[in-house]
Amino acid sequence: MPKDLQVLVIEDSEDDTKMLVKELQNAGFTPTCRQVETVPALKSALAQRNWDVVVCDHSMPGMRSQDALHLLRREQGDVPFIVVSGTMGEDNAVNIVKAGANDYVMKSNRTRLVPAIERELREAEERRARREAEAALKRNQQELEDFFDRSPLGLHWEGPDGVILRANETELAMLGYSRDEYIGHRMAEFHADDGCAEEILARLRIGESLSNFEARLRCKNGAIKEVVLDANVLLEEGRFVHARCFTRDVTGRNRARRELDYLAAIVEDSDDAIIGTDLDGTVLSWNAGARRMYGFDDAQMKGRPIYLISPSKKPDEFADIYEQVKRGEWICRYESKRLCQDGRILDVAVTMSPIKNSDGLVVGVSAIERDITNHKRETNERLKLIEELTEALRNIKTLRGLLPICASCKKIRDDGGYWQRVESYISQHTNAEFTHGLCPDCLDKLYPDPKK
Repeated sequence: MPKDLQVLVIEDSEDDTKMLVKELQNAGFTPTCRQVETVPALKSALAQRNWDVVVCDHSMPGMRSQDALHLLRREQGDVPFIVVSGTMGEDNAVNIVKAGANDYVMKSNRTRLVPAIERELREAEERRARREAEAALKRNQQELEDFFDRSPLGLHWEGPDGVILRANETELAMLGYSRDEYIGHRMAEFHADDGCAEEILARLRIGESLSNFEARLRCKNGAIKEVVLDANVLLEEGRFVHARCFTRDVTGRNRARRELDYLAAIVEDSDDAIIGTDLDGTVLSWNAGARRMYGFDDAQMKGRPIYLISPSKKPDEFADIYEQVKRGEWICRYESKRLCQDGRILDVAVTMSPIKNSDGLVVGVSAIERDITNHKRETNERLKLIEELTEALRNIKTLRGLLPICASCKKIRDDGGYWQRVESYISQHTNAEFTHGLCPDCLDKLYPDPKK
């Protein structure tokens, strides 16, 4: 019990007050006392500090004990109030206690006063501790209620028969139901897959706790939510009271995961080499197209610098390009060369683009590389053929226009007016060369067969 004691004495007798102080000191207290005897003085005293105990004379010229008690209870609540009187009758004593006084002591029996103060101080401390405990319990209950209702996870209690006993706002909002549409109904009504609710309940009944149990719940609007459930059971003396179920909506996460898997499959199965690096050029991803094209597997390239597949094997070949990509620029389809594991050199068309994080910061570089070796060789061959044909056409000599020819000797007159043999003229104006022989008619004419 504390030794320091703040005592407010409502008394018109200074001698009685001094006697009270002396008795408290004899009992081991260090009292700080203030004596008042009017209502204004009492109001002032109550406003200036909190008192541990109030000792009040029953009858004074300027104030009654009932008035003092009423004022004390209004201003400082549960402070012990003990009435001391020399003339109080039994009826008055009963009435003052009923009004809220903690005790009364007759001045003829003052030896009871200090024990009464000690008792009331103990009881006041017990009442204060009890109030604090009750307030703490109430606060904890309110915090638990608030935690349940405002949790970012969906929460519901489920009875042993599968009926929903309680649900928080998060779960109701997740599925779109009102409390009346959800609470009091069997959980099986909201599962999209037959038998799922029964499986959960059966596993909980045998004492199993569920973790990351995947399920699908039907919303009020007909949509299906993909959820992950965690659940356990509250037991009392082995009796199933209710299951506590935590519901996480993973619909968006699963959809994003499927989309990422789909995109990853596209990247992995592409015929082009698709390579991801950090900003320093260290290879982080290496798809099947890169493995097929260059012959290096993941273990040979991941974690190693991209310039190893450059014929020069010099990092400065990529320096300017990487600086542009770091600034967020795209490098569209430039031609370069790449070194294969077997020593072959490939001509490639390369597109480089920045990889950005969720904050829009460039964190890596993506390269799409296409083998254009055959295409480039075919293009070069085609160009060479075109050049050869063009050169050949430039060298071709052609005959055109009207050619004057003698009807008798068959000589041709050239542009200078000279008559030439046909073969001489054609040789000069074309690339044709002549060989001489006899046709069958001339042969018969020049060398007739005597037998004919």
